[in-house]
Amino acid sequence: ATLDVKDMFFMVPLQEKDREKFAFTWDGIQYTFNRLPQGYKHSPTIAHAALAELLQTVSLTQGVKLYQYIDDILIGGDSPEKAEEAATAVWQTLHKADIEVPPGKCQGLSKKVKFLGTWWVAGSAVIPPDTLRKELQQLMGTLGYWRKHVPGFSIIARPL
Repeated sequence: ATLDVKDMFFMVPLQEKDREKFAFTWDGIQYTFNRLPQGYKHSPTIAHAALAELLQTVSLTQGVKLYQYIDDILIGGDSPEKAEEAATAVWQTLHKADIEVPPGKCQGLSKKVKFLGTWWVAGSAVIPPDTLRKELQQLMGTLGYWRKHVPGFSIIARPL
């Protein structure tokens, strides 16, 4: 099962003393973030750590694995019952913390789920079909447009 937390950055409150660091002025009016802004370079790390701390409170039975990347959560287990129990426990923990998990961004129990752009089947990552050639041709077309501005382009591109 997969869960995707909605607006995780905005779920992390800033401490009062840190809010002035996230202030900005627009049209002569000063605004201050009171939640973690998305544009801050450390926001993904902070949001990941905040959610990881919350997920540590969930007790998982043996044979269940929980993987997290920022606001995305993958839950797998030895049996569908264990995985469902863990997914329910995680969802309840998030719900108690007032963290929204939109149903449309979740995948229920299945042997095949997409997590972080990769398909996982029975606990193993599936290598996508060969799209590299097409992507390379698209890239070469774009680079070819700029070739006269890149000295030695043909020598650089020959191995590709």
